[in-house]
Amino acid sequence: MSTRHTIIIGDSRSMDAVENSSVHHIVTSPPYWQLKDYGTEDQIGFNDSYQDYINNLNLVWLECFRVLHPGCRMVVNIGDQFARSVYYGRYKIMPIRTEVIKFCETIGFDYMGAIIWQKKTTMNTSGGATVMGSFPFPRNGIVEIDYEFILIFKKPGEQPEVSKEIKEQSAISKEKWKEYFFGHWTFAGARQQDHIAMFPLELPKRTIEMFSFLGDTVLDPFVGSGTTSLAAKVSGRNSIGYEINKEFLPIIKEKLDIREDTLFKEARLFIQYQKQSGINWQQKIARQKYIFRDPVQFDKKANPKQLSFGSRISLDNRENESARETYYIVKEIMGPNLIKLNNDQIVRLIGVKPAARKEHQAMEFLRKKILKGQVYLKYDEMKYDEENHLLAFVFMKNKTFINAHLLKKDFCEIDDSYDFKYRKKFEAIRRKKSFARGKNETGI
Repeated sequence: MSTRHTIIIGDSRSMDAVENSSVHHIVTSPPYWQLKDYGTEDQIGFNDSYQDYINNLNLVWLECFRVLHPGCRMVVNIGDQFARSVYYGRYKIMPIRTEVIKFCETIGFDYMGAIIWQKKTTMNTSGGATVMGSFPFPRNGIVEIDYEFILIFKKPGEQPEVSKEIKEQSAISKEKWKEYFFGHWTFAGARQQDHIAMFPLELPKRTIEMFSFLGDTVLDPFVGSGTTSLAAKVSGRNSIGYEINKEFLPIIKEKLDIREDTLFKEARLFIQYQKQSGINWQQKIARQKYIFRDPVQFDKKANPKQLSFGSRISLDNRENESARETYYIVKEIMGPNLIKLNNDQIVRLIGVKPAARKEHQAMEFLRKKILKGQVYLKYDEMKYDEENHLLAFVFMKNKTFINAHLLKKDFCEIDDSYDFKYRKKFEAIRRKKSFARGKNETGI
């Protein structure tokens, strides 16, 4: 059976290229909130407040309801997220799925339950990647999020007719049925390489086989690297995918391995470009039956592009690794290894702790070196300490490494309580200082 695959470079908040009730299955994984930079100005999530993020996603679900055929299903893969104090004001879990369910039911979808997909996600919020919260002490430990939700929605109404022949050809084996319709799925996530935040082929392939027939049309409003289109191709279905970033086209083409608009082949690929709509998205949000109102109003202290949390990757940084550093002014010296920046962010210097009876000297050194001066930061795997202070390596504009200089001056010691990127460098400084002290003591 020949299949047709259309990639539309455009914004899925307005899928005007797709006719009403013309799609038989939707499967997607929407962009993360404040976690991954997809490289475009109009992207959803990275530069949004949580309220704007949810309301912009809702515009996509509204379009999905319009284009989905009655009696057919939409599947949304989404996980809860840790909210970070640098963006949100405090730490908490953001139950994104609850807002997706609430809006989708408001516009007419029936919620049909969820499958739990067990996987690994980042927990780099206030501690290391393996132990979270107040370890080893009670009360403030954090439960690891190693799962995501696969939400299932049905558009009410009479489903499209399917011939007996197509039904037979689309039948699922008993073994697959038991595996697919089990409430828990366990398989690895996709390797993140060419496109950030890919989901594994197995996920859309399963839902396509579960909820559509051969020859049906599958839509992914956030097609990304084209995984859903590939799953449709290998499953004998047609596909439509919206992707806002045209730079992913070469990745999609390579993945699908289809030459554009080639006749007499098993699969054909078509590329379309959405015209500028000029839609005022905020006005469109204001007209919805349900508008999400975030009870917490908070202005971000930091630009998310300037901090590297979890698995978030800025495409700009990938293309230009030598991009200019962002400089901050040191507003206050709060301790031997603690400073406050001009954005009121408190930073603890990674890998160093106060040396006994040297606290005053360390603070005087920092005042002379960096107080009111410009510094830039580099980050490690651990992003926050137990007091929610941002952890960083601090450099002066002339590239003087402040953390290392505190060790060289004997004002601080190595913090052995956790691992960090420059540990070997710091240990080499310690050995050199010990050797020098030994020579002085022996008079050699």
